[in-house]
Amino acid sequence: MDSKECSLLPFELCEEILCRVPTISLLRFKLTCKRWLELFKNKRFINKHLALIQEHFIRIDDPKVKIITPMTGACSFFSRPDEFRARPQIYTMIHCDGLLLCILESSAIAVWNPCLNQVRWIKPLSYHTACCFYGIGYDNLSRDGYKIMRFMNGVFTKNEYANTGSYNPEVDIYEFNSNSWRTFRVSLDCHVVSRCRGVSLKGNMYWIAKWNRKSDFFIQSFNFSTEKFEPLCSLPFEYNASNVVKLSAFRQDNLSLLHYIEETSNMEVWVTNKVKNGVITSWTKFFNVTSPDLPVLREVNNMSSPVHFIDKNNMIAVCCEEVLADQKNVSVNIYLIGEGEIKKQGEIERHKLGFSWPFISGYAYLPSLVPVPT
Repeated sequence: MDSKECSLLPFELCEEILCRVPTISLLRFKLTCKRWLELFKNKRFINKHLALIQEHFIRIDDPKVKIITPMTGACSFFSRPDEFRARPQIYTMIHCDGLLLCILESSAIAVWNPCLNQVRWIKPLSYHTACCFYGIGYDNLSRDGYKIMRFMNGVFTKNEYANTGSYNPEVDIYEFNSNSWRTFRVSLDCHVVSRCRGVSLKGNMYWIAKWNRKSDFFIQSFNFSTEKFEPLCSLPFEYNASNVVKLSAFRQDNLSLLHYIEETSNMEVWVTNKVKNGVITSWTKFFNVTSPDLPVLREVNNMSSPVHFIDKNNMIAVCCEEVLADQKNVSVNIYLIGEGEIKKQGEIERHKLGFSWPFISGYAYLPSLVPVPT
């Protein structure tokens, strides 16, 4: 529309239209007019737009960042900030509202919005170890109150925890508003399953965990409002380390679990009831599919973990790496899976087997206008 046509529309109607436009398109509209530019910076509009965004996949292939729309296979490309190129590689990332908490191999910490090309570096309290787990969220009283947490994961061993089955790790909390760290101790009698990534949802963190003195697996949460660990419901199936179990967000309100059994070529997806104030009471099986045409979701050393989410059409979007017939190269593929349909969207990337960078780069992602907290 030209400026005259645009001015004929009530601005409230323009806003309703724009909040349904994909983020990557909105970024091109920033220079349309000053009023639109101010709107895209408005916190109310940003949160309204965030609630309507469809999830994408994000992958990092130095020096480019790919944001992929699973329904079409379309890719948008962004540059990786220069600050990352001069430092050791990213060890892991956690997504929250379009912000990526990046933990580097050097223990440096950054919060990054790839779409806005904004990065904030945070000086850590101490060096990272393989037993450190991180989370990002916010106080439910104010979405502006973003926080980072870190704790040392414990693994039950007969010698070390024979008396109580618990341990007392330090929890480090960083608050963006005060730009400061603080530390306190907690008592835990469980440990996070390290091969399952954590998920940030509605301000809280969630992991798959196991009790130290029992065989039960369950969902462990960290509530950023109370700053407490809260054990939630058990998994809806028997956990087996030989199967693939992945935790993900479901439409920004719930959690989902993907359970893949390679021996039977069976995949089932479970979703929670609405997560309210961090509380989960039950699971519902979203669907189950058994087919030899399912993609191989088995995890292999030096390959990226499979990533999934449920799209608005109730299809399971899966991004996974598959070894090619030559046993030397890996194909990165996207699938859309329904109860009666398995559709391969095509190959989005190919690289050599053992290439280290994609090991951390496959994530479900919401391209958002949320600015990096300052």
